[in-house]
Amino acid sequence: MARPKRTVSPKKSPVKAAVTKKSAAKASPAKTKRAKKEKDPNAPKRGKSGYIIWLAENRARLTKPGMGVTDVSKAAGVEWGQIKDKTKWDKLAAEDKKRYEREMAAYKKK
Repeated sequence: MARPKRTVSPKKSPVKAAVTKKSAAKASPAKTKRAKKEKDPNAPKRGKSGYIIWLAENRARLTKPGMGVTDVSKAAGVEWGQIKDKTKWDKLAAEDKKRYEREMAAYKKK
């Protein structure tokens, strides 16, 4: 004589119910959110990093047909990590940082 198959209860398991209760508590914070600080459109742009300067020079070479933005960024990151001498781009980044500091000082005087 064969045993009848057990039917699964449509109710959720107690483990899943406990997880949903915890996540529901996290979803509603007690604190109110702060308003986002408005950016001044006249403020100077921040200085670029050595990586960003290098990427601007090499993006066309790294981009191939059918590659998405993330694919290009991943390929660039791998190649940037393999470069041993980054002094050229670090020097340019330092110059750009000085430019930003000069412009920021002039901006704050206004």
